Amino acid sequence: MKLVAWVGLAGTLLAQEPGLETKPAGATVTLDGRAVTVRRMEFLPLVENEYSKVHVFDTSENPKLKELREKNGLDEVVSRGKDEFDRQVLLLDWAYRRVKKFGRPTADPKGALEILKAVDEGHTFFCAHYATLLVSAAAGMGWVNRSLALRRPDGRGSGATEHSITEIWSNQHRKWVMFDPTYALYVEKDGVPLNAYEIRDEWFYRDGKDLVFVMGAERKRSRRPDLPVFRARHAGFGDLSLIETTFHTYAFLGYIPNTNFMDAGPDYGRMFITQDKVCEGTAWHRRKNPKDPAREPYFPIGQAALSLVPGKGLALEISIRTLTPNFKVFKVRIDGKEWAESKASFTWTLHAGANRLEAVSVNAFGVEGPPSVVELEVAR
Repeated sequence: MKLVAWVGLAGTLLAQEPGLETKPAGATVTLDGRAVTVRRMEFLPLVENEYSKVHVFDTSENPKLKELREKNGLDEVVSRGKDEFDRQVLLLDWAYRRVKKFGRPTADPKGALEILKAVDEGHTFFCAHYATLLVSAAAGMGWVNRSLALRRPDGRGSGATEHSITEIWSNQHRKWVMFDPTYALYVEKDGVPLNAYEIRDEWFYRDGKDLVFVMGAERKRSRRPDLPVFRARHAGFGDLSLIETTFHTYAFLGYIPNTNFMDAGPDYGRMFITQDKVCEGTAWHRRKNPKDPAREPYFPIGQAALSLVPGKGLALEISIRTLTPNFKVFKVRIDGKEWAESKASFTWTLHAGANRLEAVSVNAFGVEGPPSVVELEVAR
């Protein structure tokens, strides 16, 4: 097994000897005396680094996830979503609305089921409980959502010093996306939803001028000059509004590397924290700081990473690898025919003209990862 660097992403891609997957569009190779031209090569790589390896994901066999999903009608909650991301936003909005009273916690429940029981008993909760609820609700739907603990630098405004948010893996957008259930919020730039580090970079180093704050199932949009944006009034707390100080807390990004909150709780001990000069002069938890914070914490998941090695004649030996929590099966489609379950290794025999291979990873919940596509042209 050879370790092959994957350009543009931190970590390493576990693969066989490099094959056609390393070729750019337009490149031509010779197989069995025929010219084979790469027309398209689109898939996420398998990246392994110390941050991906430390993550622990909830299991599809956890009965608490099934109970959370069924008892709260989460399938119905997301049913009107037109695509995956729309359904994820509806779940975000549900978590925001499900916690009725925001403020100093009046109970200490462990996990989403206990939080909801306490909510129905009239208890009050704050941002960390919203995040815990959304992480487990997403896990129950077959999505991966992780919690982040944030802290603002000393002297950067008033209000809350710390905050909790989440990042959900979007198969549709092929990236991690920040979800803040305290406000039912995600953030866009140029129409693309951003992760926490991207928001941090824009806020502290570009004045947040290009950020669009999107809130609720209704997708209400606002920008920095519009802040504060009122969200709700809570007895004993007052007005909950999205304010500038909320984004000052993005100075420290503490990634909590587990999602099995109903059984283990958040693993703050193995949390890793992104921080830089913005944080100077402020003391917080001491943890490992990623050297490449834009990439190392943002390893892709759910991928069908392909290796295409020349075989005999016009054949390619295909290998598929993935980091898919609760992985169940790979599915493959050749030349637009029917999808079929596939082994991780198989032979793809090409023919004259256009050839197309598609592959996806599927988890135990039936959620498909980002599709991989290879298009090759074989000379006649």
